[in-house]
Amino acid sequence: MIGFQELMSELVADREWEEIYRLSSLIQREFSILIDANDSIWVDVGDQSQVALSPPYGSKLPFKLWVHTHPNMPAYWSYTDQESLRLATNILDTAYVLGGDGLLFSRSNPGNEDDLIPGLDWSKQNVTPWDRVEEVVS
Repeated sequence: MIGFQELMSELVADREWEEIYRLSSLIQREFSILIDANDSIWVDVGDQSQVALSPPYGSKLPFKLWVHTHPNMPAYWSYTDQESLRLATNILDTAYVLGGDGLLFSRSNPGNEDDLIPGLDWSKQNVTPWDRVEEVVS
């Protein structure tokens, strides 16, 4: 029988973002997933409305990706998310929010041509609907 960590690692490796969102919504818990500099996958489960961005002991900087879910809600950068991005600007490359309407992503230290999330040095993007995620996010 496959354990939760193994299942999540498989889903992340296969870039099954919508399946991760659905699992999060099914159990009504936010997930936080970090992929570190060594491509190690770290998963944390929060409560229904919050999960902290907390780098685990043994993870290697810089982080390549932080993914977290908003179960049964749209994808957006909450105030808590924005504070996490602010703190992670120099140690995190890319962040995703998975919500009912799709995937929202942002990149740290964007180019001059990119719009920014107000008050942050992170790119401002629109939510990508689930049926278009593979086209937009690699």
